[in-house]
Amino acid sequence: MLRWGIVGFGDIAAKAVAPAIRAHAGSELAAICRRNPVALERQRQAFDVPQAFTDYDEMLRRAPLDAVYVATPVHLHAAQTLAALDRGLHVLVEKPMAATAAEAKAMVERAEQRGVRLGVAYYHQFIPINAFVRDLVASGELGELTALHGNASSSYNPPLDDPKSWRLIRAAGGGGPLMDLGSHRLQTFCSLAGPARQVAAFSDRRRTAGDVEDVLSLIVDYDSGVQATLSSIWGIDPARGDYEIWCANGYVNVPYARGDECFVTQNGRRRRETHPAPELHDLPLIEDFAAGVKSPERQVLTGDVGLEVQRVIDAAYRSAANGVVVRL
Repeated sequence: MLRWGIVGFGDIAAKAVAPAIRAHAGSELAAICRRNPVALERQRQAFDVPQAFTDYDEMLRRAPLDAVYVATPVHLHAAQTLAALDRGLHVLVEKPMAATAAEAKAMVERAEQRGVRLGVAYYHQFIPINAFVRDLVASGELGELTALHGNASSSYNPPLDDPKSWRLIRAAGGGGPLMDLGSHRLQTFCSLAGPARQVAAFSDRRRTAGDVEDVLSLIVDYDSGVQATLSSIWGIDPARGDYEIWCANGYVNVPYARGDECFVTQNGRRRRETHPAPELHDLPLIEDFAAGVKSPERQVLTGDVGLEVQRVIDAAYRSAANGVVVRL
């Protein structure tokens, strides 16, 4: 049985992570941690968790744990992950993995040194429609993969006094919609095209408060020769979460990366494919991580996956800041 602790028990943990851990036959939720003691006790009772802490270090010292899920703001990911790894605990960390690629690299190296598993919560990997698209492209039925395009946007635009406004502050979130939303799409692109070799980007802040971008457009050139474009935007309505795939002999449109359908155009004909999404979209994520704890070679979303995405994000911010193409 994999005994879990969750640090940063906010909306994501309550709505997605904790239910998935409880639904996984080989896992149990042993402890939770958040700073607000009133909310902490309410959630401890709601999820029937044996132990609850307002101090993360105390949870690591006192709770009987095998793994930690890090669901705090991005600037805390590296330190909290390293602390758990140093205690010999496996760690699954929310996306994006860290504030910088240097932090992500340190996390990967520490997990290797301690002989424990590290994963990153890019759960879109396991949404059935995305799995179908990967298999279709890999089969060669549509010919060679040529180009990708994605949108990652939302209406997110809170005032600075909103409790959820930490994403607007670079010191807390590491960046704007590229970190928050675009990172998911970059992971999907990486799963299709492989490692990136150069990145060019433009960014601006048009609508939101804070000191991070609210619009960023980038181009990624991959070692495989595939090119990708991505637009990440906050403060717009309706939101967009779609992506497109061009191959030598066909085209795929996925209207929503967390949805259940896509449209395949081939030989002048367009067909609709449907693959229902699971009710608990984080359950396959927990299953993947637990499988990796037992047999490391079985884990798909390793720390290396998160590091590759972070390398592209870092390059995009350097490109936008300096007006240059950044080679990786």
